[in-house]
Amino acid sequence: MTIVEAKLTRDTELFGKMDPYCILKVREQIFKTFIKESAGKAPVWNETFDIDVKYIGDDFHLTVLDKDVTCSDTVGSVQSKLSALCGPDGLDDWFEIQNKGKSAGHVHLISKWFPIDMPSDYPPMDMGQ
Repeated sequence: MTIVEAKLTRDTELFGKMDPYCILKVREQIFKTFIKESAGKAPVWNETFDIDVKYIGDDFHLTVLDKDVTCSDTVGSVQSKLSALCGPDGLDDWFEIQNKGKSAGHVHLISKWFPIDMPSDYPPMDMGQ
């Protein structure tokens, strides 16, 4: 999965711009993007992570955070089924993140799913990079 970018509507900073990053959790797997210093409400990560999908019925949880000196503030999060990312044609879509039941913006995700039983002569898919 590639965490491409975000268009955030919630700002956790009173002064200055947010330093956003994402944490992606799937079962015991945890992935973290780089912190985008002073990216504010329009960070671009373009970071790709290989997720070991055990069961497409599992959930994935993506949280956008703002790095601060002492701790990180949650901007928003989304939880969805991995099956949303594991279609035969892949996925290129925006997911709404929420904070306390209110929209906090959207995160752009791109994914390609390669089942383990895929034939070795299966053509590689372009990840758009």
